[in-house]
Amino acid sequence: MAQPLPTTIDRSEAGVGAPLEEVLAAVGEAAYVWDVASDRLDWTDNAQAVLGLQPGVRIDTATRFAALFDPEALTTRREAVLGSQKLDKGEGVAFEVEYPLMRGARTARLWIEDRGRWHAGPDGRPARVLGVVRRLGPRHEAAERAASLARFDPLTGQLSRPRLIEVAGAALAAGARLQTPTAFALAGVTNLGAINESYGFDVGDLVIVEVSRRLRGAMRGGDTLGRFSTSTFGMVLQECDRGDLEVAARRLASAVHDQPIATAAGPVAVRIAVGAVVAPRHARDVEELVARARLALARASAGTPGSTWIYAPDPGREAARRANMKLAEDLVSALNERRMRLAFQPVLRAGSGETCWSEALARVVSADGTVVSGGPLARAAEEVGLIHMLDRRVLDLAVAHLAERPDERVAVNVSAATTADDAWTEALLAWLSLRPDVAERLMVEITETAAIADLGVTGRFVRTLRGWGVKVAIDDFGTGHTSFKALRELGVDIVKIDGSFVRDVETSPESGAFVRALIALARELGLETVAEQVETRGAAELLTAWGATYLQGEFLAAPQLA
Repeated sequence: MAQPLPTTIDRSEAGVGAPLEEVLAAVGEAAYVWDVASDRLDWTDNAQAVLGLQPGVRIDTATRFAALFDPEALTTRREAVLGSQKLDKGEGVAFEVEYPLMRGARTARLWIEDRGRWHAGPDGRPARVLGVVRRLGPRHEAAERAASLARFDPLTGQLSRPRLIEVAGAALAAGARLQTPTAFALAGVTNLGAINESYGFDVGDLVIVEVSRRLRGAMRGGDTLGRFSTSTFGMVLQECDRGDLEVAARRLASAVHDQPIATAAGPVAVRIAVGAVVAPRHARDVEELVARARLALARASAGTPGSTWIYAPDPGREAARRANMKLAEDLVSALNERRMRLAFQPVLRAGSGETCWSEALARVVSADGTVVSGGPLARAAEEVGLIHMLDRRVLDLAVAHLAERPDERVAVNVSAATTADDAWTEALLAWLSLRPDVAERLMVEITETAAIADLGVTGRFVRTLRGWGVKVAIDDFGTGHTSFKALRELGVDIVKIDGSFVRDVETSPESGAFVRALIALARELGLETVAEQVETRGAAELLTAWGATYLQGEFLAAPQLA
């Protein structure tokens, strides 16, 4: 590399001769010196031409130059230098980075290679940066355009989830280096399911696009927006402490709530919940950042419509989390040591008492041989993100059971996460390829709350299973807000009425009326019903008289370990 340039680039004073400028111009490069403390950025005379800028565009400070960056750039010169973990041992620290400059629309951006060396001040931090930039040309832009298909969400044009997580990691690293706070926020559209159900998925997609536009418009230029999931957006907010975050969360919510969204079906009111966390105070790495933002979003979603929640330590919640982690560890040990078993509880036809199928229930054999319910482990696994392991093991055990017993039928439960887990459906397809006869003897139960969490995902899951000949039931019906219209659109085969209502049909007129209405409506739609937790003969007789198709409960038949 050439000898270091002086603090300012002035040929008459600094001695930068014409040959050097001519060489830089010939190879399409421009040189610069950045004084970090003052933010001053000095360039060689050809910088405007190399960068393709109009003469009036000022780039005499690093801040003004940064205003030209594509907001979605993962790493820029500032991050490469100020986020560096290397130490200057007297010779400076080399860096090299590529980033796009915006010149209008994304298709008009210009990719730049920026390389050089930074020198530390007395405190060891970057103080002076010497470098050169060059244009990378259309071939690089074509490659980046192809790669962007994986980096950007095709519906909204915002960052995809993997890319958003990368940006969050880079922001955390830069914040740690500069000792500045970084916030991560999640904004979930809480009524998207109802919008899809009432107006159709085309209107739901339009709503998602407009929400992304409004969120982007309410954010600062240097912050990052991405699509975290079907109905949720993620935002990386740099140099944002709790006070700033509270203001930002209110601004984001207002941007969406203040005006309904105009659609072909008419104006649609949209509600979002916002959950966020500030790092490094309450998150040490990306995993913790995302997990705690999700906790905050869950708290916000459980509150009044349009709520915001910023994560703060909760001793009681932390104790519950630690307990869940311990239970999850026990579950992993049980799975690894093959101590997971299934118990089967018969489901009987109302009136005749004929066994039609059995529900598979997870059981764990402890070290001393005691058999315990897998329910608490399952709830803990769902809290810490390990439920897919349990669901997969139950599927394997249930299919193996059916393969050995050609006259039996079995139902298995799956979590909300599993409805979107391609690995689980691929495992089922592999089993069905080996044993096609299992499909018609297998049923999959999805809880109502899991079904309404994302009707689009649930609908695809149900269609896939039914296409393979597997029946699908909605479990615990009555505890959520699923309409019978949604049930009909999902195309499920059976509705299982939640046991909390069934238990009280003899003593509570309200529960009795509710259950009787559910049974009647299901019958009108051609859906069979299962009344769960039938605990007395009187309840069984009432439910049979009201037209329930099937009954299940300890009074009729207790679960039996296989």
